Amino acid sequence: MKISTKGEYGFRAMLFIAMQGEEGPVTSTEIAQRQAIPEPYLRQILAQLAKSGLIRSNRGPQGGHALARPAEEVSLRDILVALEGRTTSVDQILSLPCDIEVGTRHCSIREVLLKVKDAVEEILTDISLAVLVARQREILERGIEIPLDLPLVECPGAAPLDVLVDLGEPTPTEKA
Repeated sequence: MKISTKGEYGFRAMLFIAMQGEEGPVTSTEIAQRQAIPEPYLRQILAQLAKSGLIRSNRGPQGGHALARPAEEVSLRDILVALEGRTTSVDQILSLPCDIEVGTRHCSIREVLLKVKDAVEEILTDISLAVLVARQREILERGIEIPLDLPLVECPGAAPLDVLVDLGEPTPTEKA
């Protein structure tokens, strides 16, 4: 799965809007400064999010950006599709014909890529903006550190680190 800068900035902007939204609309200048996003690019992203019905944007002294619907009703998939048109680059591969001798309908590679796409779709659909906001607040309140990457899994069948576990607590694989 590859998420472009536009997708990443969109996630960050939507999370910021959702977290600050209780206090009223947030300006693009405030989002840009607090999230380190170039403001001209952010304005393009916000326009796409507004066009997709995810945020409301108002100009003027009392203007700014706010969620167009409750955070519980906005999934990460909604945000990514609004900005990138799809959730994974696997879609591009799946749209190509399989040129190996077995053909598209009998291709084991295609089967694996469909599983990857299904897993990504499920995760992005299941996580709402409200869940992300709650988790972000918990991470900040408890000082939880999120690793930069998953550790390499050396042996087949080993469970990877559950990224959403406090680093001070044993991971599911450490408990076993």
